[in-house]
Amino acid sequence: MAIGKGPVFLIAVACVAAASCTGQDNDGSSVSSAEARQAPNAASAGTGQHPQTPQEPVTLAPGLVVEYVRASIQPSVDVGDRIITLVRIDPSRHQFRLLTAADHGARTAAEWSRDFGLTGVINASMYRADLRSTGLMIDGQQVNNGWNNPNFGAFFAFDPAGSDLAPVRLFGRACLDFDLERIRKEYRVVIQNYRMMDCESRPISWEDPKIYSVAAVAVDRGGWVVFIHSRTPYRMREFNTMLAESELGLSAAMFVEGGPEASLFVSTDHGKVEGIGSWETGFYDGSNLLFWRIPNVVGFSPKGRGDDG
Repeated sequence: MAIGKGPVFLIAVACVAAASCTGQDNDGSSVSSAEARQAPNAASAGTGQHPQTPQEPVTLAPGLVVEYVRASIQPSVDVGDRIITLVRIDPSRHQFRLLTAADHGARTAAEWSRDFGLTGVINASMYRADLRSTGLMIDGQQVNNGWNNPNFGAFFAFDPAGSDLAPVRLFGRACLDFDLERIRKEYRVVIQNYRMMDCESRPISWEDPKIYSVAAVAVDRGGWVVFIHSRTPYRMREFNTMLAESELGLSAAMFVEGGPEASLFVSTDHGKVEGIGSWETGFYDGSNLLFWRIPNVVGFSPKGRGDDG
């Protein structure tokens, strides 16, 4: 596909692309994202048609809905089609899983999904040269990165210790209910990234002037997890503003990756969603059409299904 022609989609319900790599949290700090940028390591390309206009939400499986939203802000470069894809996942029907290169090696999003019997995956976080997360990443007794990065204010937590706890939470540093020690006791998996919305669900105005394709993870007002993807690149202050628009119904959101590494893949009997990132100021233009191998992902599958990995 030529530069500027947008994301590649599989089947009638397929999708957009990637995320950013630097930004400013509400703590007022900024940090460079992925420190490991070597060969592309691209392995697979999407095929098929992408929607020319926003569509009505499509149910891919019980408790799994994809929707395409026209971005309300005009991008500064003509890349992609201004469609933001949101995959909404009901945590009462689906279980989440963290998978890392430290345990399994890096793979494309499609490979992570296929090899571990997952319905879908998205980047878990930005990563360092050793492929470990740039922020706190804990999975039970497995510590990918034990450092509480002061620049990151979002903490995505799942796999609760008790049935009285919400299956998934997205906490914000400095919010009233934030207590990291308690969160780590109550949830087996904790992943730290940049915040995109503050404690009142308002957009955080990042200072970073660069533009990126965007991958993000959010929680909506109904408690569903939302995997978000936009191939069209934006400054993150602009993208955060769009995520906070009331019609999207999001209560919290965190940035997980930007540029060509940002990936989203979902596959069911009723369709596929395939988001491939590309643009990152100073690193990559809008020509990427391939999934890159990524080291850390969050995936999901229906509850009760055993995993193949």
